[in-house]
Amino acid sequence: MKKKVLAAILAATMVVGLTACGGGSTDTATDAPAAEESKDDAAAETTDDAAVDTSSMSFEVVSKGLQHQYWQAVKKGVEQKAEELGVTVNFVGPDSESNISQQVQQLESALNANPTAVGLAALDTESVKDLLQKAKDSGIPVIGFDSGVPGAPEGSVLANCSTDNYAAGALAAEKVYEAVKDQVANATAPIRVGVVAQDATSESVINRGLGFIDKFAELAKADGKTANVIGNDKYITDSKVEKTDGADVVIDVRVPASVTSELSAADATALMNEKDTIAIYGSNEHSANAIITANENLNKCGTGEGKIVAAGFDSGAAQIQAVKDGVLLGSITQAPVAMGETLVQLMYDAATGNTAAVKDTDTGCQWYTAENCEDPEIAQNLYE
Repeated sequence: MKKKVLAAILAATMVVGLTACGGGSTDTATDAPAAEESKDDAAAETTDDAAVDTSSMSFEVVSKGLQHQYWQAVKKGVEQKAEELGVTVNFVGPDSESNISQQVQQLESALNANPTAVGLAALDTESVKDLLQKAKDSGIPVIGFDSGVPGAPEGSVLANCSTDNYAAGALAAEKVYEAVKDQVANATAPIRVGVVAQDATSESVINRGLGFIDKFAELAKADGKTANVIGNDKYITDSKVEKTDGADVVIDVRVPASVTSELSAADATALMNEKDTIAIYGSNEHSANAIITANENLNKCGTGEGKIVAAGFDSGAAQIQAVKDGVLLGSITQAPVAMGETLVQLMYDAATGNTAAVKDTDTGCQWYTAENCEDPEIAQNLYE
């Protein structure tokens, strides 16, 4: 139907264009049939949309957790869009982002409910591959969000809505490097840049870390410095940074044995206590809060002589306040409410057969600081 409208409009435009180029008067009557057809088809499309029965639609959304405020913001967006479309939605997540087995059970329960569509942010792709194949075989459309489900069985996940996490991590590196550029240039001995990562399994967390690592090393190299990555094996292996002994810049990545606030704060404390550390980055709300907690005892983060430049990712009350207070130089924010809304729309489109609209969607990111965090464009993406 949309193709007919487009064809009619194009035909009318060509007639008008040819008449104008020929120097004659424009024959407005030529446009009348196209305009009439457009009205008829538009009315028919409106009728078709109105005819969709959403009362029987049920969506299951399995997130990575509910404990972080980020997921609560995603949940808010999901519920808002579901109410707008008139569909039923059930939003769940494990009690910890390290509890992979619980998420697997939740996804299994979601599929057993025979929903119209499923949204999934997988903690570990390998653990859910069989269930995704089951969803595909059962004809249940699955839409990924946040880190999505990279490496899922072909055709089992129709689309993903998320931030480009690698690019977002790179943006954080650019901002941090700008603040420490002179220190890097004038250093007469190796300097250290710390990365606090919640885990080495979540695709989003890994990519935010790798984006930061690769970009910081790239910027250092452009200024004539060498770089090396140490710490967690996953980040060392997957980084684009070539191993360089005796490097000018050491990027030190710490990942806790399990995802707890105490262990991550201990990692941040250890990094900040290294005498050569000039900067530190937390790649999600959990890790940024770990840096903030460590700084409460150490009072080392900030700008100026002898201070460690710190940056975070995501939002939350503690992180926003730390940015306003100058503890963090700034942070990267996603658009979690918009992500939730986009997720439900993609699920709805998949369920109603609007396949042209079901495609990967980048929901974006922004760098916020004490100076811009009150700006409406930024503030709408900050959740507490």
